[in-house]
Amino acid sequence: MPQTPKETDIKGKKLKPSIYISTFSNRTLLINNVNELMINEKQNSFICFSTLESFTKSLEDKAIFLFKSTLSKYCENIFFAKNKSISSLISLANDITKLQTKKNSTITVTIPDNIFTTRNESDVIFFIKKLNEWSIKTTSTINLFIYGRDTHLIKKSITQNPNLCIGYANYQSIDKNTYLEHVYYWGLTTGMGGESETHHSLNNNIATNYNIKHPNSLSSSANLDDEDTVYIANTAIEYGYKIPDTMICASTNTELVNSLTSVSKAAIVLSCSEQNDVSELGIQAFQLRQRYGQQIKIIIKEMKPCLRYADEMYLLQAGINLIVHFGTRFSRMQSGIEMLKGQIFTRPLPSSIEELLNFHVETIAVKGFVDFNSFIYYTKTFLSQLETSQTQFTLIKLDRLPNIKIANYLSMCSIQREGDIMTITHDSMYLFLQGVRINDLATALHNIFKLPIQDIFISETSFTSIGRIEHELHHIEQNGLTIDNITLIENKEKEPLPTIPQQAPLAVHKPLDF
Repeated sequence: MPQTPKETDIKGKKLKPSIYISTFSNRTLLINNVNELMINEKQNSFICFSTLESFTKSLEDKAIFLFKSTLSKYCENIFFAKNKSISSLISLANDITKLQTKKNSTITVTIPDNIFTTRNESDVIFFIKKLNEWSIKTTSTINLFIYGRDTHLIKKSITQNPNLCIGYANYQSIDKNTYLEHVYYWGLTTGMGGESETHHSLNNNIATNYNIKHPNSLSSSANLDDEDTVYIANTAIEYGYKIPDTMICASTNTELVNSLTSVSKAAIVLSCSEQNDVSELGIQAFQLRQRYGQQIKIIIKEMKPCLRYADEMYLLQAGINLIVHFGTRFSRMQSGIEMLKGQIFTRPLPSSIEELLNFHVETIAVKGFVDFNSFIYYTKTFLSQLETSQTQFTLIKLDRLPNIKIANYLSMCSIQREGDIMTITHDSMYLFLQGVRINDLATALHNIFKLPIQDIFISETSFTSIGRIEHELHHIEQNGLTIDNITLIENKEKEPLPTIPQQAPLAVHKPLDF
């Protein structure tokens, strides 16, 4: 288990030669760490394997200015990629090791996670070993920074092979103002540091320690032995079900929450019947978790099919343990509650109710076909919201068949969910689906199109990372069609088909001559 939260000693003397790896859930955390690193440690080189434009895209102007000024002031050599794509980890390692550096240098290398997630674990290990060899050859300290939504895949390789580097830390965003720093191990000249967790708040891009009270100090009933007790709202019980006498009931969710005075490890079951109830339900769960700590079990019983995937992610951020979906028998829910006994909730909570509500994305009232300019605008808006709410999303590119008219494609596409949009380019159709898992994509496309997509499109490509989506939006901007363009294409004159003569000669039956 992690030790008591403490602030990582970034000013400590790092070992030479050595490699330190840090993974970040987004660019904002990475840039904050780079700014801090540049000020506190002398940096000889900063290498970023993204273009400057793509690396700073979607960031606020103030953050971009601070990042650029910090680099120019504190770093001797700055390198950004010229090309927008990276071919392989092998070529990446070759590019880095060819760099001419002075002995005893400190070098920071920044790489997006997509180059790692499309490679085998053996390739990742080979790449880090090559960097390690280079650090030994040049007697340098290398800070390897990897960022993106899928860094958990890289984290697995690093934690299972601790000999790859002298230090590893992971930075996970909790909300837009707070983040969790998890140090797995960290070697300095003063000795090796063990595992630790620290909560930080971001204030003007400067990380400060964020104090969190231990859950046991929040309630005088923290040691109460009530793990077998279940508090439940009557609205979470289907009509006709009989409940055990040991369950303590209240009429509604609100009455149940207000009636609780001393809870330590008990299960609390709240109901959800309408999609409009989700926001308040999240607030109630968040307040219960803050008040009674990590050992209580908060269960949401869906009484009607009303919870969307984005709603489920919001409730998880609020601190619930389990969602029992509509149609699940009451006895099955009781089994689920039994399985939760002895478990402790460890997911970090947002710093406030205001920050929690940022996870509850209010879908913009737009759906269906939009022109390419509107598609780009809405997609960028959705990306910033969905990154905050940690909800999965997908941009889908469908290459069109040349013999099918655009109007026919539009008539075959029927989008029902608010926030799901599509547009047309010269050779493709694009859809942006928010709140969808990649394994549910086939079902989503089946519900959108009247015919199987393999029958009406040449190919299908899915983009699930922000970097790849932003890169693809650039292609849409260059090749997109407006309503007027589509009308002109559809009204373009075509060559008339050859007419059939009115009096065509008919075949005559004759005997064969021998």
